[in-house]
Amino acid sequence: MKTIVCYGDSNTYGYNPENGFRYEYEERWTTILQKELKDSAIVIPEGLNGRTTSFEDELRPGRNGATYLDPCLHSHGPIDLVVLMLGTNDLKIRFQATPTDIGKGIDRLIKMIKSITPQKRQDGRSAKILLMAPPHLGDDLTEIPSGEEMGFERGISYSKRLAPIYEDWAKFHNIEFLDAAKYAKASEIDACHLTRESHRKLGEMVAKKCKEILEI
Repeated sequence: MKTIVCYGDSNTYGYNPENGFRYEYEERWTTILQKELKDSAIVIPEGLNGRTTSFEDELRPGRNGATYLDPCLHSHGPIDLVVLMLGTNDLKIRFQATPTDIGKGIDRLIKMIKSITPQKRQDGRSAKILLMAPPHLGDDLTEIPSGEEMGFERGISYSKRLAPIYEDWAKFHNIEFLDAAKYAKASEIDACHLTRESHRKLGEMVAKKCKEILEI
């Protein structure tokens, strides 16, 4: 049985914009991924609200994705595939990060995965990686008071610039890439978090990619 770790933020956690809590277990894209793969793999969801690629958040401690990635990979090893989807929280205005900066954060995480995962595998190989560019922030962000945290139009524009940068890093590292924005979109409620339908579509598409990557 293969082991897949899905490392991400609130959209991997399954944050529900309707009530501020969490979608039911069966509604999350990671669970849909598990159902599609059946007994051929075990899917480990590692999503955290507010997680960044590598930025320390003074308002929400423990959200630095680079800091937690090391113990996460060691605790779940051996790992066959890491599905990596981060970057949305990096768009927050307090980090003052450009899309290029966020791409460098992704580059750092990819290097960590390639360095750490072989330590837990008998064959000494690193886990395969599926890098996903996150869904775009919705255009409704400009009408929502909380959109100020993301910089309104700036955040929307920057979110749409991430996919080409991520794809370039995926090619550089010779790993797989998927643009989640082609299959999932943010809820009109907060313009940040996925709808139930988007969770379903994303889970099904990620399952197809995982089957190809792991040949299952």
